[in-house]
Amino acid sequence: MKGRIIDALKILVPLGIGVFVIWYQYSKLSEQQVSEITTSFRNANYFWVLMSVMFGLLSHLSRAYRWKYPMEPLGYKTRFVNNFLGVMIGYVANIILPRFGEVWRCVMVSRYEKDTSFEKLFGTVVAERVADMIVLLLIIATVILIQLDQLKEMVTDLISNYSETHSPTDTAIKLAVLVVIGTIGLVVGRKILMRSSNPLLIKVRGLVNGLIDGVMSILKMKRKWAFIAHTAFIWGMYLAMYYVPFLALPETSSASVSAVLASFVMASFSIVLVQGGIGVYPVAVAQTLLLYDIPYEAGFAMGWIIWVAQTLMIVTFGVASLLLMPLVNSKTIERPN
Repeated sequence: MKGRIIDALKILVPLGIGVFVIWYQYSKLSEQQVSEITTSFRNANYFWVLMSVMFGLLSHLSRAYRWKYPMEPLGYKTRFVNNFLGVMIGYVANIILPRFGEVWRCVMVSRYEKDTSFEKLFGTVVAERVADMIVLLLIIATVILIQLDQLKEMVTDLISNYSETHSPTDTAIKLAVLVVIGTIGLVVGRKILMRSSNPLLIKVRGLVNGLIDGVMSILKMKRKWAFIAHTAFIWGMYLAMYYVPFLALPETSSASVSAVLASFVMASFSIVLVQGGIGVYPVAVAQTLLLYDIPYEAGFAMGWIIWVAQTLMIVTFGVASLLLMPLVNSKTIERPN
């Protein structure tokens, strides 16, 4: 019972935050601002929104194809259709419960693909996410470099204020203690996990070993450049699907590269903070674009246009994938998970 309540809260709390943000933002808008936002929706060129959806779909297709590369060192040859359906099911699961999609993707594929291990499949997904995180960090670094002049003064002030309240010696000692404690914890924890005969710890050991095998598969890939090319293509499509809707509104059509990249990063963070970015995504876009002299109303409308288009696409294809996967694999014996 307690577990069910906690699971329910994991879903309801982020959703509640999203709904509250929507209500709070709309309560702050004047009638004129609401009218301007409505006008922006009415006058938007939805051809560019449709193009955004197409770019998003291409990124998902590429992600499904890319998945086979880290699987190859493990000896897995899964069907592309199952990979794609699994990816889309994972995306729609992430809207319900953040980060659950990666697990559910592997559950669905391992259920229908013969001789595959959930643990190792999940390890390959973790490896994929590491590669994606590196690309996102590169985009963030690019935004920082572009905005270096504006950030330089702020960073200098932060360092100055920190130096006034914290001595370098105290900071170094604290870091050293944390490193030592962390290292000891890892060593002791590893020994306990590897030597224990406890059934639960044996299962955990199997999961950890499977994850390690999956993550290490990215280093053993024969076609690393193909994996890198797909990764670049996926993120190129992400940027394209985010940028082209800007052409749908006159106020955002001339947005600078800095404005687009900065708002893209903030929008990405909003999805992590609140499941699916509900309510928070358009606010993050609008507040960021406001820094680049784009009216809040236009930025708010743009955030909603992008969020609704991509969410509808994910929900449509995700639900369809849930229905199609058993049909596509009707002749395959379903494996229990």
